[in-house]
Amino acid sequence: MSGGTDRGTGNGRTEGGSPGQPAPHEGLPPQELPREEAFQAGGKREEGSQEEASQEEVSQEGAARRASEPAGPDAAAVQAPAPGAAPSAASAVSAATATKGPRRRGLQGPQGAAAAVLVLGATAALAAGTLIPRPAADALGYDLVETAVPAGDYTAVCAGPPRLLGADAGGIDPEFSPVSKSAKSLVSAMVLGDLSGALPGSALSPLGGGDPLAVLSKGPSEGAEAAPPASSDSTGLTSRTAGVAGGTAVQDASVFRAEPLGAQTPVAGAMFSYTARDGDLRGLAAAPCQAPSNDLWILGADTTVGSTSVLLLSNPTSTPATVDLELTGAEGPLKPAGGTGLLVPPGQTRQLVLGGLAADQEQLAVRVRSTGGRVAAYIQQSVLRGLTPGGVELLTPTAGPADTQVIPGVSIQDAATSRRIREQKGYEGASPALQVLVPGTSDAVLDVVVLGPDGERALDGGGVVTARAGALTTLPLDELPEGNYTVAVSADVPVSTAVRVSRGTGPGKPVDQGLAVAAARIGGDSSVVFADGTDASLVFGSPSGRSEVSVTGIRADGTLGTPKIFNLAGGTSMAVPASELMKGAAAAVISATGDPVYGAQVNTLSGAAGISVSAVPPGATGRESIPVILGY
Repeated sequence: MSGGTDRGTGNGRTEGGSPGQPAPHEGLPPQELPREEAFQAGGKREEGSQEEASQEEVSQEGAARRASEPAGPDAAAVQAPAPGAAPSAASAVSAATATKGPRRRGLQGPQGAAAAVLVLGATAALAAGTLIPRPAADALGYDLVETAVPAGDYTAVCAGPPRLLGADAGGIDPEFSPVSKSAKSLVSAMVLGDLSGALPGSALSPLGGGDPLAVLSKGPSEGAEAAPPASSDSTGLTSRTAGVAGGTAVQDASVFRAEPLGAQTPVAGAMFSYTARDGDLRGLAAAPCQAPSNDLWILGADTTVGSTSVLLLSNPTSTPATVDLELTGAEGPLKPAGGTGLLVPPGQTRQLVLGGLAADQEQLAVRVRSTGGRVAAYIQQSVLRGLTPGGVELLTPTAGPADTQVIPGVSIQDAATSRRIREQKGYEGASPALQVLVPGTSDAVLDVVVLGPDGERALDGGGVVTARAGALTTLPLDELPEGNYTVAVSADVPVSTAVRVSRGTGPGKPVDQGLAVAAARIGGDSSVVFADGTDASLVFGSPSGRSEVSVTGIRADGTLGTPKIFNLAGGTSMAVPASELMKGAAAAVISATGDPVYGAQVNTLSGAAGISVSAVPPGATGRESIPVILGY
C-alpha cells in the first residue's frame, strides 16, 4: 500500500511564524532554504543565466553531501569535519539555530545526529508495523527500486472431523466423543506441475508434525538439470501434469504444503470432506483447506437450543498465536468474558464452544484476529431437533468487509419440498436467507441482486434493505425457485455477507445445512479440488459485463483434460457439473478474463440430505516484486 503525500507537518514543512518569534528558517544560509524562501532571504536575484548557475551550484552541493554520507546511522551520528576544514553547511545551520532561534524541521539531506534520529525513528516505525507516508515530491529521497520477493510455499490447513461434544463438555474447551459408524473424513489434494512436467514437492501431513499422510511429489532432485521447454503435441497440449492424492483418511487437523518451483508460487489446493448417513451428525460437510491469516470473518453460527457451534483455531506456523474474538449478534456487538488473549501454540488446534461465550444467538458472526502466528479458523455447526438430525457444516471465512460482495453457489431446493420442511415447528432456520454484518457505526443501505441462469430475479421491495450498524441483519430468500444462484450485494458502507442454505427430503426426515460465502474475483490459475463421495458442480456468477471462464479438469492420475470455455453474460449465473468437464474429474484449474466473475463449488449427496458450498479460492499468481522507497 502507498499512502498519499502529506504536505503538512508529516514531511517536516512549516509555514509562517508567531509574533515575537524568529521565522522558522531564520539564520539559515540561502542555499539551505527552500527555493521560494531563498529568494526572499537573499533579495531579488538576477534572472537568466545567473539564476540557472545558482540553482546548479545548490544541486551540486546537495549531491556532494549525499555522496559523503556515512553508511549507517551510528556513523552519521559521530561524523565530524576533518581538522582544519571549513565549517560545513550543517555546522552553520546548528550554530545559527543555537543563536538565532528554533531549528527548521525540513532538512535537505541527512546530516549529523539529525540523520541518526531520522533513521532510528524510521526503523522503530517499521518495527512497530507503522506505515510511513510517501515523501513529498520535492523532498530529498532515493530512486524508487523494485525488490524481488521470493516465491513462498503454499500452506493450507485442513479441518479435522466434526465430532459430537462429550456429555461433560459444559465449559469452553470441549471433550469430544465419536460421531457415527458410517462417518468418513477424507482429504484430497492437488498440485499443478510446470509446462515441462516437473512437479513441486508437496505433501499432506499432520498439523502437529510427524510422518506424511500422503506425498504428492518429492520435487525435482537437488542439482538436477532443468527440464527443456515444453512443446505442444497435435492437440495443442503440453506435457503439463498434476500430482493428485485422493481420499486420504484423517483423524485430526492436517496441513498441506507445496514448495515453489522455478521461483513460482505453486498452483495447489486441498479439500476436506465429511459424510455420514447415520448418527446425530448425519449429513455432508466439505471445506477447502485454508491458508492461515491474522484476520478472519465467519458468519452463520447459531447457539440456540439444539444448535452447537464449535470454533476451531489451528496454528500451522512455528510462532505462538494470540487470538482475540469479536462476536456480533442480531442485536449488536457481544462482550463475552474469555474471548481475548487466547493462546494457540504452534502445530496445535484449540476448540471453543461458542455457546459458552454467547448463548442463545440465532445469528452470530465471529471475527478472529491473531498476533504472532497466523491461524486458520472454522466453525463446526450442527443442529439436532429433538431426535432428528438437522445437519452439519464447517463454516468457512467469508470475504472481509467491502462495499461490494458477491456470493456464488446459492443452491435453492425445489419450492414444494422446502415449504413442507420449514412449515414444521422448529424448522424456521431451514429456509435460505442472506446474512449481512455491518461492522461500522453507520447503518448500511443495501442493494441486493439475485442472478440466475436467465438474469436477475426480483425480490420483495426491489432488493433495497437497510441493515443496522454494528449488528447482523437477515433477508429471507425462500421465495426463490429451485436453482443455483449468485447473490450480489452493494452497500454504501463496508459489509460482510453470507447465505444460509439447506436441503432435505421431506417432513420428519433429516435436513442438512450449508453456508455460501462471499468470494474473491477469479483471475488466473485458481485451483479447485472436488470433495470425495459427492456430486460436485461449479457455479459461476458475473454481476455485469461479459466474462470468459476456462476450466481444465484433472483426473485422479494427474492427467489434464482439454480446457472447457464458458461465456458468461453479465447479470447471470451458470452451473457446470464436474462430470461435464471429464469422466472422473478429481480437480480443476480455473481462469477467467473479461469483466469480474466469481465462483463456488456446490456439493450434494445423491439420494440423501446433504449440501455444502465453498468459494473458489483466488489464484496463486500475485505480486513478484514490491517498490521500496528510501528517503524522508
